[in-house]
Amino acid sequence: MKKLALTLITASLVVSSPSYALFGLGDKDSDTVTSLAGQLQSSSELVNSLKDQLGVSTEQAAGGAGALLAMASSQLSGASGEELSGLSSNLSGLLETAKSTGTSLDSMAAVKTAFEKLGLDSSMVEQYVPIVLDYLGDEGASSGLLSSLTSLWK
Repeated sequence: MKKLALTLITASLVVSSPSYALFGLGDKDSDTVTSLAGQLQSSSELVNSLKDQLGVSTEQAAGGAGALLAMASSQLSGASGEELSGLSSNLSGLLETAKSTGTSLDSMAAVKTAFEKLGLDSSMVEQYVPIVLDYLGDEGASSGLLSSLTSLWK
């Protein structure tokens, strides 16, 4: 169940449609969802940046970024939370799906576990953070949000 939820979060990184569209598939075959995610993620600037800089697969890049952003979404509230979800349609799709799955990505320990389930060493989180922060900065994130995320993702 957790793998399916993580796969759905991964797929939504690049899907700007509402989260119910993904859940409406009704497909319990995670290979199909993973295949769809792989096709859609190829155009994502963040995913491509992670792949190029870290040498990870598309699924690992999207899943790792998704885990970090889902954790941030669960921890940030008020203006920072709204700013994060409003940065781009790609992120808002991911964040809405992350919220609706009920997956508990509410701590760095949970993020590290998600990385391990993606076949990544948990220490890779430290390599993802600056790339995701750079991406968010390029998307127009305020210095206050970037500072909050830096503290959150330590």
